[in-house]
Amino acid sequence: MLSSNADENKKIDIVEEYEEISHEFDKDLEDKENENIPAISLALKNGIRAFGNITSWLSIVLILSIIVQVSGRYIFHKNSIALEELQWHLYAIGVVIGLSYAMVNHSHVRVDILRVNFSEKLQRKIEIVGILFLMFPFIFIVVDYGWDLAAEAYRVGERSDAVEGLSHRWIIKAFIPLSFFLLGLAALARLIRYVSYLMKGAK
Repeated sequence: MLSSNADENKKIDIVEEYEEISHEFDKDLEDKENENIPAISLALKNGIRAFGNITSWLSIVLILSIIVQVSGRYIFHKNSIALEELQWHLYAIGVVIGLSYAMVNHSHVRVDILRVNFSEKLQRKIEIVGILFLMFPFIFIVVDYGWDLAAEAYRVGERSDAVEGLSHRWIIKAFIPLSFFLLGLAALARLIRYVSYLMKGAK
């Protein structure tokens, strides 16, 4: 029993140490006093953050729609297909727009097993390579595919398969290229910042 408790405490200590290192790194990234951050990088970051903050208000609409639907189903014994689909759409918008918002706020998931032991310059060089050769190509593919998907949905007037479902399916599909375009801007903001840091260094 004592051995089991000791193992659990050890696991907790490892997790806490990992989170402390990760959060310390994120804190350093946000420290504007020690770094000459280009104005365009800050502008992109602030714009995406503002867009994300505005989008977050859709969560209230989502919660209210859930309350209305649950109340209608269990109190009035009526169910709304359109309201249920609206909830799916609102949730999807929050997820896809949250990609760029998470990136500019450094709240996305990282695999820090090796990176935390690297120097700051090496960390940023790795991120630059990742953005240029992994993120940008992937974002381009998704934006290109998503644009065609939304355009085709608009052309044919795609709607829900359910009779009482939502029409104008192209609106929700348009959030695919839009969200990844924003993610590309977030990646561009970070790329500009890291290249500037490597060229000019800290103050």
